[in-house]
Amino acid sequence: MSAEYKDQDPIDIAKAAERDLNSNAAKQGNPTSLSAEESGIDQGVTKKFPGSTAEYGSKVSGAGDNREIPVEEGGDIQKGTGRATKAGDFDKGEAGEGPEHVRERYAQDQGGNDDVRSNIKNKEA
Repeated sequence: MSAEYKDQDPIDIAKAAERDLNSNAAKQGNPTSLSAEESGIDQGVTKKFPGSTAEYGSKVSGAGDNREIPVEEGGDIQKGTGRATKAGDFDKGEAGEGPEHVRERYAQDQGGNDDVRSNIKNKEA
């Protein structure tokens, strides 16, 4: 439970939430801002629940392989591209392997492919 609810009875908190859900405004809809209508996310609800946040986008959905992995969760900045690590970078590796291990194994197994850059040698004329 967050610090904002410290020293409050959980039953009282639940009753207040139930009253809020049963209000006419909650049932019929509150007037919303343009950004809330466009995004479908009403940031105003965070005022009702202290300590809460309302976030949206692929980073919080957890769906697909486009989710960025934050540094505190084991992500990093890719050396070659400069972009943040995404979930799709780990989908081909074994447990504990990162994208660099997957690239090394691919280069070793598929050395003749055009997308393996280590097999290209520039010759000076």
